[in-house]
Amino acid sequence: MNGRPDTVRLGGLPPLADHAPSASERVVPSAFARVRPEASAIATSETVEPRALVLSRCLLAFAALATLWIDPSGPTRMEWTYASLVVYCVYSVVVAVASHAAQWPAPHRSLHWIDLCFYAWLVAVSGGAFLFYFAFFFYSILVASFVWGSKEGVLVTLVSVALFGTVGLNVSPVLSEADVSGVLIRAVFLFAFGIMMADLGGYERLHKRRLRLLKEITNPWSPRFGVDHVKCVNLDHLLEFYDADSCVLVLRRLSPVPHYMMYNASREKRGGATGPSRVDEEATGALRRLPDSLAACYHDPDGPFWTRVRGYAAYDFDLGTYTTSFLADCAAWANLLDTYSFVTVPYAQRDGTAGRLFVASNRAGFGRSDIDFLAQASAAMATVAENMYLVEELATQAAEHERKTISRDLHDTTIQPYIGLKLALDGLYREAGDENVLGPRIAELIAMAELTIRDLREYASTLKDKPAMPGEFLLTAVKRQAERLERFYGIGVEVKGVISPRLEGRLAAEAFQIISEGLSNVLRHTRTRDAFVTILCDDSHLLLQIGNELSPGEPAAKEFTPRSINERAQMLGGRIYIERNAGNNTVVHVSLPI
Repeated sequence: MNGRPDTVRLGGLPPLADHAPSASERVVPSAFARVRPEASAIATSETVEPRALVLSRCLLAFAALATLWIDPSGPTRMEWTYASLVVYCVYSVVVAVASHAAQWPAPHRSLHWIDLCFYAWLVAVSGGAFLFYFAFFFYSILVASFVWGSKEGVLVTLVSVALFGTVGLNVSPVLSEADVSGVLIRAVFLFAFGIMMADLGGYERLHKRRLRLLKEITNPWSPRFGVDHVKCVNLDHLLEFYDADSCVLVLRRLSPVPHYMMYNASREKRGGATGPSRVDEEATGALRRLPDSLAACYHDPDGPFWTRVRGYAAYDFDLGTYTTSFLADCAAWANLLDTYSFVTVPYAQRDGTAGRLFVASNRAGFGRSDIDFLAQASAAMATVAENMYLVEELATQAAEHERKTISRDLHDTTIQPYIGLKLALDGLYREAGDENVLGPRIAELIAMAELTIRDLREYASTLKDKPAMPGEFLLTAVKRQAERLERFYGIGVEVKGVISPRLEGRLAAEAFQIISEGLSNVLRHTRTRDAFVTILCDDSHLLLQIGNELSPGEPAAKEFTPRSINERAQMLGGRIYIERNAGNNTVVHVSLPI
């Protein structure tokens, strides 16, 4: 990543996916749907009310104008000072009106720079640095610090000090040594309090961002997405928060046999965190050498100056104190992660799963506050995983009870009447005899009834004993359904597809129901004799395509949306759309998140 010599990449890093989590993965119509902030909420100020900042500019402008009107003896260039303050008052009102019309967004970055330039101009035209106008610079510093962070606040402070000192020493009348000292004292005062405001604003903004990240991590997910998916998304959140190069979670699982797994998020492909994947022996050995209670931030002595000056810090949660031990082990991890600096904290779940969370960066360093916060984030991620396991277990038990109930009802209310129908058809066939013209048709109905009874019994047994078909059996089940349509109704169905190993049985069963409903619609609503089904599956989505060709002379279908398919897709967090392509085909596309 950074051209470090003699480095070894962490073994087992899987290739990152070429996709980002879509919006459909988070729009889950259930009690566990994620609550995500709207984009407009992110565009507002994180620490202070934008309305207060804008109106404070108006108050500052009109207060300065009123002060000048009451006591006009200060400025040396009265006309220029009056004109400048009147223009600034008009400008402040225009900005306030525009902000009100836009629902008070966060102040644009250029506004505090415009204010800064005006304050320097005001000091110049008023004739010196000894009037109260120099205090106006604090407004620009405050806005920059609390809206844009400490770096912007420090930059505005330095520019303010430079402009104030330059203007104060060169534009004022003849200065005595005492006057020069007064200008320098005001500049030092401006610098000291500006830095304090920048630090306070950045600190406040950082805490707001941390709270929002913890909220993102702890908001409940639908258990259907699975714990692995949630861990990957949370790693992407951490990567974005720190603007890091990589974020890695290495876990040691105890069942069915002890083994190590890794989840990885990379800056190169944001939103494409992958996992779990196996970890090689070198990484597991390095993991075992670090105590489960140790958290540390490490900076390579050969790294950039702005990272290596932070040094090394480690904290033992069991002892409750900082330590300088395990420096060599952390250096080995920096080599494995191919990074100059990283912060790591332990990860532990109540079921015995334990491991370590890493955030690595080559451009920025980490401090003790990052250790403390990342430990909170790690604990929050573990709690979310535990809650999902618990909810999934409760849902599985409830579903198992419901399946057994449905299985009994299906046997009593559906299978028994079909058995009676088959017996009646057998009697009718024997009464008609083999030579009757209706005999072959009755025999075909008997075969259909036998097949339906067998399918119902298999379905009832599946409901009672097995929760869902294995994901890899989806293609086989669809081909079997296609054979039945061709045998009894003369409709040829071409089935093609590729199944991902990540496709779970529950989603495969839902997909089979969607495909069966789509083929049933082809049978009931068209006169076509040819249909096709395509199943495409990757690590993030399952795409189903169900289509048919128009028969000669058949009018084109009107705009429609298959209601039952659409409802089932929405319940699974997916979406559908209908396509009529140039090949005279009507195709229903169904996209479901895995």
